[in-house]
Amino acid sequence: MNFKIFIKYFVYIFLMILSISHFTLTLLILFILQIPVIRKSLLGKLPFKLDKKPWSRKETFEYKKNLWLDVYFPKEKSEHLILFAHGGGWISGYRRQPNNVSWYRFLVSKGFIVAAIDYRYGFLNEIEQLVEDLSDAYNFVKNNINVKKISLMGLSAGGHLALYFGLKHKIELENIVAYYSPCDLLDIWKSESLFARFAVSTTLKRFPSKSKDVYKYYSPISYVEKGVVPILLVHGMKDKVVPYISSVKMYKKLRSFSNKARLLLHPFGDHGFEFILKDEKTKSILLKTIDFLKGDGYD
Repeated sequence: MNFKIFIKYFVYIFLMILSISHFTLTLLILFILQIPVIRKSLLGKLPFKLDKKPWSRKETFEYKKNLWLDVYFPKEKSEHLILFAHGGGWISGYRRQPNNVSWYRFLVSKGFIVAAIDYRYGFLNEIEQLVEDLSDAYNFVKNNINVKKISLMGLSAGGHLALYFGLKHKIELENIVAYYSPCDLLDIWKSESLFARFAVSTTLKRFPSKSKDVYKYYSPISYVEKGVVPILLVHGMKDKVVPYISSVKMYKKLRSFSNKARLLLHPFGDHGFEFILKDEKTKSILLKTIDFLKGDGYD
């Protein structure tokens, strides 16, 4: 066995054993190992000059006990809301992280209402409870905010929840946008990231070696059929956290059923590339995302 691979698996097994009694310490170690990526993505912003507050107002609601969402209203009247789920491997993240707020500024500046949610973490809860939170947030905005269209959007783990919830439960939606999300959870085990493997096994409470059926059950790709809502998948081809092949497989399956879908790949993008890269390709992908949300650019 290659020495580097041996060390990687040794560290992973050590962290899993440590997590049984010291989850917080384990998470801290993983974050330290991932500091360069975390710093660039969490503190990054989209490559556009945007007003600091392009919204007319922001309102905060408790959509269920101890869980909150922020609603950002554009200056012009809008009837299209984007329900936004942050990333963080299901076990971390926050709706008001600087990188997420950068997305809200961009989306609101393009005329959308944005409802940004927090949801429970996978290390303390079952994955069904995270999906339940997204469902409750969806029902809250549907019943309390006067809009005609609702889209789901998520980054990484948030995109996974959006895809799984939207497809499995056949929710009435305008479309779904998922950035660098695991569409097949088994693909994470092809990742170089210890954090990604730790996060998915912690959230599912299982390893794939003996529970492939559980991984498949919670994989959005398992629920693709004819007639699903339009879906945009975006991924960087240098992603070291979620292999981009996951989005490629999902796109091919969507198109095999003649569904409206689009796949946008950045040849040099890593995980969270839109917060790091400032090139024209990144800007083009972001603008095409807006077109897709508005109902254009489907394949």
